[in-house]
Amino acid sequence: MQNAAEVIANDAVTNAAIATDAITAESASKTATISAQPSRRDRLKAFWVDVFVMNTFSYVVAAPLELWIAGMSWQAHLQARLIGLLINSIIGRPYGLWREFLVARTGLTEASSGSKKYAVETLIFLSFQLPVYVTILAISGADWDGIVHAAGTACLIAGFLGRPYGIYLDFVRRKVGLPPVTATPSK
Repeated sequence: MQNAAEVIANDAVTNAAIATDAITAESASKTATISAQPSRRDRLKAFWVDVFVMNTFSYVVAAPLELWIAGMSWQAHLQARLIGLLINSIIGRPYGLWREFLVARTGLTEASSGSKKYAVETLIFLSFQLPVYVTILAISGADWDGIVHAAGTACLIAGFLGRPYGIYLDFVRRKVGLPPVTATPSK
């Protein structure tokens, strides 16, 4: 039979082991929570991806709109694209954050239906890009009729732009080792 000192010592060892297990579990939980936050490097990557994608996509889309639909001269087009480069570089990350917010808010995931992806991406694109595009055209000297015509056309084709922009952005994110925005579980 154990004496009282041995029983107390065994209880103390058992209680210490339980406490150590609890601390280890809590520490592991905190580590998992911390690692779920994007690292500074990933935030920097996301910034540069958003800026790159905003500028490259905008140029490919804006060139035909400005030259053929709005009837801008090459000089006015190049001036608009230089202004666009500056503005798009400034708004690239805010657009990315706006997209992340609305994707989470609407519960859009990679498993969402095609029609939901289309609707959400179109809403994101149109609600952010149209005011920016109109501003760029106005600053670059386009006349009011040209602005209205280009903006109206942009509204009509936004359904063809929002989803491809989201696909392109997520493609580039994957290429640099970032998860696509739709891979993030909604909150």
